[in-house]
Amino acid sequence: MSATQKVSFWQSPSGAATLRFARSLVVGSGGTSLDFAALSLSIRVFGIDATWARIIGLCVGGVVLFFGSRSFAFRAQAESAAPQAKRFIISEIVGFPLNVLAFRLLLWALPSVPPEVLSLLANFALFVTYYYPVRNYIVFKTKQPLVVQAVPSPALKPAVT
Repeated sequence: MSATQKVSFWQSPSGAATLRFARSLVVGSGGTSLDFAALSLSIRVFGIDATWARIIGLCVGGVVLFFGSRSFAFRAQAESAAPQAKRFIISEIVGFPLNVLAFRLLLWALPSVPPEVLSLLANFALFVTYYYPVRNYIVFKTKQPLVVQAVPSPALKPAVT
């Protein structure tokens, strides 16, 4: 594969989607790191119940995820932040109970595994199945520019009488 072919792949829709997914993983890692830190601090230092600590972690990570996704992962600054924030909050309201449910199921199914590890597992499972698709196709969807092309009209033939 030549250098020109490599450049053209990254400029293609598939290449752009791959880069967007990779950037989203980077942002998600940052949000998850803060989520993990808040969860661990809540459980280990403050003695908060694992489920409530999970909720605290999700809220902390959510702030980073919105701004990181908007500016870096999806590069969606063309639209005002207000409608994006509205869609993000709605998607989080739907995803939040899914995340807590996944976490609770993992706590029940794997009681010997530390809750921090289960939190990471729940985050990744929800990222792949819910969060990334919703953020990509709904929350930060960029509108394709309207392309107008002139179409040659067929030659007009005079009406025969």
